[in-house]
Amino acid sequence: MLSSKGSLRTRLFLLFGLVLLIGGTVLLFAANTLAQRSADQLYDKLLESAALTAIDNLSVIEQQLHFDLPYASLATLALSEDDRVLYSLIDSHAQVLTGYDFVQPELPEQMKQQHQQGLPYFFNHRYQGELFRFVVLERRLLELGMQDTIYLQMGQSRLARDQLAADLTFKATLGVGGLIILGWLFVWLTAGWSLRPLLKIEQELTTKQPTDLTALSTQVPTEAAHLVEAINKFMGRLQRNQDRNHAFIAEAAHQLRTPLASLQAQAELATEEQDIASIQNRTRRILRNARETNTRISQLLNYATLAHRADVLLPEPIVLSEAVSQILVDLAPIALTQEVELSFDNHIGDTCITADPEAIKEILRNLVDNALKYGQPATGPASINVSLELVLDNAWVRLQVQDTGRGLPPELLSQVTQRFGRGELNQQSGSGLGLAIVEQLVHGMQGYLELANASDAGLSARVFLKTSLCKP
Repeated sequence: MLSSKGSLRTRLFLLFGLVLLIGGTVLLFAANTLAQRSADQLYDKLLESAALTAIDNLSVIEQQLHFDLPYASLATLALSEDDRVLYSLIDSHAQVLTGYDFVQPELPEQMKQQHQQGLPYFFNHRYQGELFRFVVLERRLLELGMQDTIYLQMGQSRLARDQLAADLTFKATLGVGGLIILGWLFVWLTAGWSLRPLLKIEQELTTKQPTDLTALSTQVPTEAAHLVEAINKFMGRLQRNQDRNHAFIAEAAHQLRTPLASLQAQAELATEEQDIASIQNRTRRILRNARETNTRISQLLNYATLAHRADVLLPEPIVLSEAVSQILVDLAPIALTQEVELSFDNHIGDTCITADPEAIKEILRNLVDNALKYGQPATGPASINVSLELVLDNAWVRLQVQDTGRGLPPELLSQVTQRFGRGELNQQSGSGLGLAIVEQLVHGMQGYLELANASDAGLSARVFLKTSLCKP
């Protein structure tokens, strides 16, 4: 039983959830920064307004500098009840004229640049362990007897502005959190909806009968079309194998029924014979029929094995001339015992093809065996010639096996490549499977088989296979 590696829907949910969390974290960081900046801008304007109100109350009377912190200035900052307010009035020599002697600006050069542009200067600094926000305003005095530059430095603690930034960040957190939850819900529902075609495929496969290998008809999106196509191709191969097996079993049963019936009839007649000579004659017939039946069964099993191999070929780079030479060496003793001359002509050198070595072996063995059985002339010496040639602009290799027999009638050339099809039944016994095996194996290697009567005499079997640039 197949083991599950988790739900695809859950994987999508977790993946998009992680993306949403990362995106939400980035948004929260940006929202916190924006909230802090917005709070600073708001309270900086209040602080600047209070400082402007205060510095406008600076005056020179009888060459004496007078400064009273107005109530309006404090009222502006009183909006933040828990915050503390500090101020100091400093001259150009950094002498404190009034207020607290607490801190000097950290970047005086930057402060000067801001004042030259008519802008206030803001900075943060700790006073007595508490962080304050300070503003520095500049005022030039050109009164009679009093010419100087006066700086008003006013600071406010950050409690209110930090609280405002925290409130804004909290609201942003609620919004982002809500969006993440909605995003997760959307992803979960969308993933389920997107995977629904797979469920339809599962349902259609589940409802099919064991013998129903027709193609799936479920309409699926483009992303799942390749899966359905692969399933349909696989079921098509199963259907072809099933049809071939059914046909083979039916034909094999038909082919074996006759010799078995003959064996039974010969055995029954032998039991009724009284004469020893007749019994021996019957026994010889039974033995001959048993041998033929055994040969036919072996060929049938061989065909079933090779027919299956045609669908699962294992191609590899081979030099065809070397493979043919090795096979002919094994077949030479058989030809010699039948007084048949077996020759080989190689016109392709070391040309390489991509093929199954076992399939090449079976193809040549069956062609030569067929020529040995049916390709011997009535009179004169018998010979079989195997040749290799390059054809069709050197894109194909032609493996030809030619005998010196009587050939076949033209109407039988297409029949002998069918299962149990024999050209001339009165020559020798055979199963009629040899050329059928050859054609199936050649077809499995994307090649083709041709049968033709030679111009002088004999039958020529030609196998065409594609050449290859591979190196064995």
